[in-house]
Amino acid sequence: MAASVKLPFLWAVLLAQIGAPLALAPASAEDAPPLEVLFQDPPNAARPRVWWHWMNGNISKDGIAKDLEWMKRIGIGGLQNFDANLRTPTIVDKRLVYMTPEWKDAFRFTAQEADRHGLELAIAASPGWSETGGPWVKPEDGLKKLVWSEVDVVGGKPFRGQLAPPSVIAGPFQSIAKPASIDDMMSGTGPRKPKYSHGSDVAVLAWPLQAAALAAPTKATANDGSAVDLALLSDADINSAVTFKAGTGANTPTLTYSFAKAQRVSSASLFMPGASAMFFGPIVNSRLEASDDGKTWRKVADMPVSQVPTTVSFAPAFAKHFRLVMTPKANDSAAFFAPALGVDMAAVGAGFASMGAVGGSGLKVSDFRLFLDARIDRFEAKAGFSIEQDYYALSKGVPDVAGVDPRHVINLTSKLRADGSLDWTPPRLANGGNWRVVRMGYSLLGTENHPAPPEATGLEVDKFDGPAVRRYMEHYIGMYKDASGGLLGKRGVQAILTDSIEVGAANWTPKMVEQFTKLRGYDPTSWMPALTGAIIGSRVESDKFLYDYRRTLADLMASEHYGTVATVAHEHGLKVYGEALEDKRPSLGDDMAMRRYADVPMAAMWTYERKTGPRVTLLADMKGAASVAHVYGQNLVAAESLTSSMSPWIHSPANLKRI
Repeated sequence: MAASVKLPFLWAVLLAQIGAPLALAPASAEDAPPLEVLFQDPPNAARPRVWWHWMNGNISKDGIAKDLEWMKRIGIGGLQNFDANLRTPTIVDKRLVYMTPEWKDAFRFTAQEADRHGLELAIAASPGWSETGGPWVKPEDGLKKLVWSEVDVVGGKPFRGQLAPPSVIAGPFQSIAKPASIDDMMSGTGPRKPKYSHGSDVAVLAWPLQAAALAAPTKATANDGSAVDLALLSDADINSAVTFKAGTGANTPTLTYSFAKAQRVSSASLFMPGASAMFFGPIVNSRLEASDDGKTWRKVADMPVSQVPTTVSFAPAFAKHFRLVMTPKANDSAAFFAPALGVDMAAVGAGFASMGAVGGSGLKVSDFRLFLDARIDRFEAKAGFSIEQDYYALSKGVPDVAGVDPRHVINLTSKLRADGSLDWTPPRLANGGNWRVVRMGYSLLGTENHPAPPEATGLEVDKFDGPAVRRYMEHYIGMYKDASGGLLGKRGVQAILTDSIEVGAANWTPKMVEQFTKLRGYDPTSWMPALTGAIIGSRVESDKFLYDYRRTLADLMASEHYGTVATVAHEHGLKVYGEALEDKRPSLGDDMAMRRYADVPMAAMWTYERKTGPRVTLLADMKGAASVAHVYGQNLVAAESLTSSMSPWIHSPANLKRI
């Protein structure tokens, strides 16, 4: 590659024919040249493309001209351009900042040169490679999550008071601030404070509580016998944390709650910030144990660790002492980035350490709570606040229990005043119990496109909101139409590419209730308390609703995002290359439905192998792309092939050929 474009990744896009013959093939078999000749000089539609990264403005016209001349000379059919940043130093005389006049001049030259050489020029769907976002995305169009505040009121007595507004802090769950992420590590930005704030009300719902609150622990202690501040472990400030020194054996960190008398506990919640990350998995195995005397312990349940709090439910346990046992474990970071040869992983390790997810910085606990009442097991994952690899594996062995009759969920939305106050007298309950009033709203996740230069980084657009995606696409394609000097469509920029979607979880969009009702055939409002962990109907019925909820999110991801991307691209004469989930389910969605809208469905195969050979998930991704073409009638499929990371210059054809 020319020195103008510093490529930390090496990618080729290999095309394969599916189904019908290529459009450029001769009309009759008699006229067809021998297969050997077609391989020697294939039509452009069958030639490989290359991924061509402009790294953090390290661009020059001289380098562009040399790169494109080389591509044409060796038989490349096209180039797919990304504007990215991976801790990339400046090595050119003048860094060209994304979409400045100087950058546009270089891109216009690229479009002209690609057109002159007969190379198909494609652009990624956003700066970086995931997914559709940028600084022009307004907060109201960003990816969203459901948030809520709650207050318990006495049945039969008038309530006149303020309902606290739900949090508008950008982050993954409730008021948890957006943490440092793999994106920050790759771009070298480090932890960043939330810079977005937006939210709105959704509904005010009330339902009768079935159980009183659990008594407060009399004390909390660590494994070394030291006292732990209970205030730091309440949900009042979920961003505060207690740090435990990681250890094994007798030094395995524990957190013990002791009560004045034995308590009945039916569920528990845990949040350990930084103990799990997308693609890497958790660095700790946690479990809940119970004891009558504080000496002999019995296991109650495993407490999985996620990027958001995790709630587990179980058969009621009676004990005077409950403890959280945190056993450090190896995560998957080394295997994830392990290349074909011995690449130095020190930079990745340092970046991961900065995320607080290694033993050296300790194990942090922000929230550890026990509940008298049963809750929906793993509701955070089931409601779309986090992503699981196998939803069918969740909650095995968790007993079914009756919950609140959905007919007893009262919609108080119309009673919420502009100042956030509520004047309502709840019905008196036969058991003399309380009602829970929940003010639901939505706020931003703060998810940004990555890994992009800082000037090209902004909010990811709401993937479930077709009009928002259209606004994004019209603006984005408009920028490139201007930058290319109008060479867009049949000449110049001819295609757009959606790379693997790595935006994580999201679970709200302003028209969610309307879309859910349309797609699932019933109004979800009475079931929405299940999104906060409350059991509605029964645990089984709540799980069925949450399945419908995730299914709706997946349907909208396909139709409103991928469908809209393709529609707008086609309106501008652009072909669509489309990847989707690729590996380890980084977002909710139906992989085949997401790729059905692409003209050329794509998959991926990285260069490195595990001990057992290529990753089965990536083999499945390629089979998935071919299946999409067979089912939906596309003529070609493509594979992002020979993808490499960290130190690609150590690879050679000898390393790559077997992959």
